[in-house]
Amino acid sequence: MKYTNKQYAAALLAVVQNAAEKKRLEALERFLKILTRNHDYRHLPAILRQLERLHLTERGIQKVEIYAADPVPTDLKREIEKILAKKIIFIEKKNPDLIAGIRILINDELLIDASAKRQIQKMLAINK
Repeated sequence: MKYTNKQYAAALLAVVQNAAEKKRLEALERFLKILTRNHDYRHLPAILRQLERLHLTERGIQKVEIYAADPVPTDLKREIEKILAKKIIFIEKKNPDLIAGIRILINDELLIDASAKRQIQKMLAINK
């Protein structure tokens, strides 16, 4: 790999941000050709995730993914907003495997696992 995912993402963001709509499409086409030429096309999903992170960070926005079996209460969202003190994009993902509790992923990095399964695993680990 000639360049890292972060380098590709930063370059693409810089070009696309300041370009007119027509120029953006041309820039994207050139970008895809470069990926193909460098044999890095298979890294495109990771590059796009990195691009999203950079884009949100520049705007002071945090992405919060909440996995729960049931709809997430509005109070919980407000509490998360208060704690993080930033603009937030909430993504709710229904996960019926979570019998109780929730899992929260912040900016694809910080995972808060407050699921019943995790609590049980912690209890069993302590008893060993």
